[in-house]
Amino acid sequence: MSIFRRQQAVTIDAPIAAGTTLCDARGCANYTAVQCAYRDRRGRACTASFCPNHHVRVGEAVFCRRHANTVAALGERGKDPNALPDLDDRGPSLVHWISNDLDDAIRSVLSRAARDGESVIAEPEVALAHDGNRHGRWERCWKLVESTGVVIKVTIHVSEEDDSLVHVRVGTEMVADGVPPWIAQRREGHEMTGSIDDSQRRLFYRFLEENITAAVNRFRGRGDRADWQST
Repeated sequence: MSIFRRQQAVTIDAPIAAGTTLCDARGCANYTAVQCAYRDRRGRACTASFCPNHHVRVGEAVFCRRHANTVAALGERGKDPNALPDLDDRGPSLVHWISNDLDDAIRSVLSRAARDGESVIAEPEVALAHDGNRHGRWERCWKLVESTGVVIKVTIHVSEEDDSLVHVRVGTEMVADGVPPWIAQRREGHEMTGSIDDSQRRLFYRFLEENITAAVNRFRGRGDRADWQST
């Protein structure tokens, strides 16, 4: 692989006019908030407003952090108004966030398990899939592949029925699930300090990574490929 990359043209984003309303971020006293630009597939608008310190810019629009993550998670599909998730569906954003944090670890696990002729492919975007009962789930996948197809597939997904519960599958086996600690604490009305929040996140990610690693190792140990391919 070449270490040289084509330089991208430098672009200057057009300024976004400051708002005049109070920022919705907890404890923020700025009256420069702009309403989130997100509109779901039903045309419903996000009513949250954030100042430049707390909103996220995507192209020529500004979003709250959740909906900025939603648009980023969907990639090109995020440009289609008919493909945008419901306003209160945190699934794509949550899968995107956790997948980005675990991306390097999952790639490493699969790379260590790879044999001659096998390579790792990671899907960069979150996609909507359905099970046999037509229940929707938002998911992102990593695959160890060879010339004849998929050898091992790792999937992180969140169902539309419960958009706070994260599931991890290796092939068809569910190897881990759980509600992220930052969501669980928020549900209970608790505020975590930065150090505690970081510690809880690391423990949660370690839990997911260890179960993924163990599942991949079990597969390679017994060599039973068929049971580990996702349908």
